[in-house]
Amino acid sequence: MIFTNKLKLNKEKRRIVLSAVKIFVFTLTFLGLSSIILLQKLQLKSKQNHIDVLLQDKQDIICESERVIDSLNLINNNVMNSVKQRVTATMYYPVVAQCDDTPDITADQTKIPDIHNCTHLNWIAVSQDLLWFNGGPYRYGDQVIIMNAGHKDGIYTIRDAMNKRFKHKIDFLESVGSRHYKFRNVIMVKVTKKFTVI
Repeated sequence: MIFTNKLKLNKEKRRIVLSAVKIFVFTLTFLGLSSIILLQKLQLKSKQNHIDVLLQDKQDIICESERVIDSLNLINNNVMNSVKQRVTATMYYPVVAQCDDTPDITADQTKIPDIHNCTHLNWIAVSQDLLWFNGGPYRYGDQVIIMNAGHKDGIYTIRDAMNKRFKHKIDFLESVGSRHYKFRNVIMVKVTKKFTVI
């Protein structure tokens, strides 16, 4: 009888231990699955945030592309319907050696804010034969599209005049210390609609 009681007790203990192990395994499995689900939810949220950022970037690119297309259409209309000149293009610094005794004041009386940082202004000087007072098509303040000038292609404002010995020539205003360059067969087109240079 003692032996049977011990056997019953051992069976009972085994059943309890087995049940505890099952409960423990179930709990670990449940916690593991919960952790996996939570981790997947976090990864899904992170991916959703990444997708939202990509969609915003795509929308920004589309808007920028539309602006570029509009600008190109305006430029195309200007090129087709405007005065065109072939010129030689060089560059100049706003210094006494290359200008007059007030190198930071252009021919149209505009002040150059900083002679060491003026390239971004997109201003040019043109030879006097191109200006209205010598029968040319351009006035100070006119905007022109410059093409076939390598890294200097773009939209510029005429602010200055060159020495009268030059003919069919333009000079790009450059920050003091910029590298020298020269372009031949540059095409200059008068803009009929004003552009904002960014």
